[in-house]
Amino acid sequence: MHDLLQPLIHKAAVHNITVHVARTGLSIGSPAELGMLPDGRVGVFVQVTRRFLGLIPRQVTLLVGLLGPHATALIAPAVERNELLRVRIVGLTPEHLAAEGAGPEIHVSVWGDPRHIAVWAKDGTVFTPPPLKSEAPFLAAADFPGSA
Repeated sequence: MHDLLQPLIHKAAVHNITVHVARTGLSIGSPAELGMLPDGRVGVFVQVTRRFLGLIPRQVTLLVGLLGPHATALIAPAVERNELLRVRIVGLTPEHLAAEGAGPEIHVSVWGDPRHIAVWAKDGTVFTPPPLKSEAPFLAAADFPGSA
């Protein structure tokens, strides 16, 4: 049985951008990956083509930035468990098109199985469901603590 992919995060800004956006070759729709960093934050990684000695193309994985705190709290449990997530670039503003005083912008969309992510209870606490297998039955809202 396959996991049902639904939008988990429609559009999340990437913070602390570490690359020159115009030189990466990224475009809207480019695939990306999420990975946990040693400090507990979620990094956004992309595959780009770099040339060795200006001639030989090679694929390298670059950290382009970090997800914000709310997106990290929502998606970190799924990233830690290596759940299937589909991450795409949905917004790009390179340096030469950015407004005065504003830097480049990158936005990502994350799709995955909603049964595998963290859930906020009504009292503001975050509940992380246990790891699920694809064949497990869907959890109803009544299965989460604090839900009515």
